[in-house]
Amino acid sequence: MSRPSLALTVALLFGIFAALPALALTGDQARDDNPVKQMSKAEARRDVWPKPVDEFLAGEFLERADVVLTRRDYDLSSYLIRLATKSPFSHAAMVFTGPQFEAGFSNTFIIEAGTGGVDLTNIRDYLADKSSFVAIKRFREPWFDAAKKARVRGLLLDRIKGSYNYWAIGRIVRNIWFGVQRQVRGKEKTIEAYRESEWQPPNDYICSGLVQLGFVEAALEYIKAGTLPASALKEVVFNEVAASRLPDAPDWQYLDAPSQVATAELFREQNLVELEAVTPQDLAQSEKLEWLYFIRDGLVYKINSYDDVLSRTR
Repeated sequence: MSRPSLALTVALLFGIFAALPALALTGDQARDDNPVKQMSKAEARRDVWPKPVDEFLAGEFLERADVVLTRRDYDLSSYLIRLATKSPFSHAAMVFTGPQFEAGFSNTFIIEAGTGGVDLTNIRDYLADKSSFVAIKRFREPWFDAAKKARVRGLLLDRIKGSYNYWAIGRIVRNIWFGVQRQVRGKEKTIEAYRESEWQPPNDYICSGLVQLGFVEAALEYIKAGTLPASALKEVVFNEVAASRLPDAPDWQYLDAPSQVATAELFREQNLVELEAVTPQDLAQSEKLEWLYFIRDGLVYKINSYDDVLSRTR
């Protein structure tokens, strides 16, 4: 037998040394190093609660267009927003995409509005902050299928990196201060003071108005196309004062098709201020969005009511 070449000998030795770390681990030890990656989807979707965040994300419990509500403790702007709106939440966003929806993704991303405009954010950025908690709600109607979920998200994506004056930092500060003053001085006196200072009373909040407009604009498109009844518009208006200005479902029958479309468009035009002004608290209180999950300190809990949320935010 001929002697192996030097190159072959080196290659064999390199392979042996490279394999040593793996050989040093037993099968059980290797699996324990990263239990989430080794866990099957069926295992990750076990109906056992609370569950770790990694298991929750691996179990693909989230769906596109889920509404995300959150806050951050020890943050002044978050505190002021909550004070102004009397809410445990100060921010809203929407689930955009993730590995359970599309190949090539290893993380779940949400779309949100902030001081820099509309952007995509890894949901783990929220969950990794130990001072935050996150709640998930879902809009459930038989007509709200995959195509309509895609359109809602697409409308938000159309505004990504857009420069809108109501995302400007000065406007945000003004909105927060208006809310604080309203609590202290009353709404009428605060508006009067704003006008004396040549300020216009604010007609929006930071992020939840974006979520609201995504649902409304998508519904309007389908209503105008004749593929969704006009009565569906009221189902996606999460501010109850604004929703009360729309006919109830049975009353739409008294209008012909063109009048229904015209009424829906007129509602959007006349109530744009209220729609942009939808707050995280409006989304939290709306019974049109179903409570699903509450996430805090690395654990995910199943929830089914606002009272359940409040009990966990204290």
